[in-house]
Parts: sequence; C-alpha cells; structure tokens
Amino acid sequence: MKQIIIVISILGMFGCAPFPRYRADGADYPATVSIDTTQYTTDDYLLLGSILQEYLGKPYRGKSKYEEGLDCSHFTRSVFKKFDNIILPRTVAKQFHTGKGIHYRELNYGDLVFFKTERNRVSHVGIYIGDNNFIHASTSRGVIISSLKEKYWAKRYIGARRVLK
Repeated sequence: MKQIIIVISILGMFGCAPFPRYRADGADYPATVSIDTTQYTTDDYLLLGSILQEYLGKPYRGKSKYEEGLDCSHFTRSVFKKFDNIILPRTVAKQFHTGKGIHYRELNYGDLVFFKTERNRVSHVGIYIGDNNFIHASTSRGVIISSLKEKYWAKRYIGARRVLK
C-alpha cells in the first residue's frame, strides 16, 4: 500500500509539472508584424458610422411618397461619396470589380459585401460594419442591418471588396 502511494505521488509531481515558459522550438514561429497602412483614423471611421446611421430606415427606391428611396448600389455609392468623395460605379456588377478583393476572414469595417440574390449573378451589395453584420438597402424594409450568418445571406454571399485605402 505504501509503495502505491509513493508511485502515485511521484506520478502526480511529474504530471503537474508546468509547461516551460520559454520553448527551445520557438524558432519555428517566425515573428511577423502586420502593418496597417490605412490612411483613415478612428475619427474617420466614426464619421463613416454617423453617415451610415443617417441612412438607417430610409426606404427602398420607390417605396415612399414622402422621402426619396434608394436601391442597394445607390446606397453604397452615396455613402462613400459623402464619406470621402469616393466615386463608386452605379451598378452592383461594376462595384463588384472595384477595389481589392477581400477574403471573408479579412473583412474590415467599410468593406463592400456582395450577394447573388437573383439567378446566378451578383445582384446585391452592402457595407460590412463588423461582428458579421452589414448594412444594406433591403427591397422590403429599406436600409437595415443584417447578419452575414443569417441563412439567407450566408447562402448567397459571393465576396467582398475593399475600396477604403
């Protein structure tokens, strides 16, 4: 019995040994520094946010007799023109070829996100606002915030473009 307790004690001491703080194989992981070369500051992104806020609830094109509505590409075009005088093409298809292509995992605030909502072609655009959300002009509800994780949007997502430098 005494021998079993000694063996368990010895195993316990080695089993609870802390992981070494400095590993000899650390050279396997090269040190890389990612430098963000954007020209925009936090204040700029706050301005973009306030512009987006102004559009929330605005009706879709032709849905209100009291307020001029807009479609999705007109929405994105208006926002970027107002934000930094960035001129986007008028159609979704042309906006899809503007800027730099971005992988889903690299989405940043202000990136354009594109969807196939009609047949098999790019037909809808919105602006990514973080946390898997985007703002866009919905045909049924006007300018709203939706999630890229919603089944409808996740199934139709086809890519993103970065137009902010």
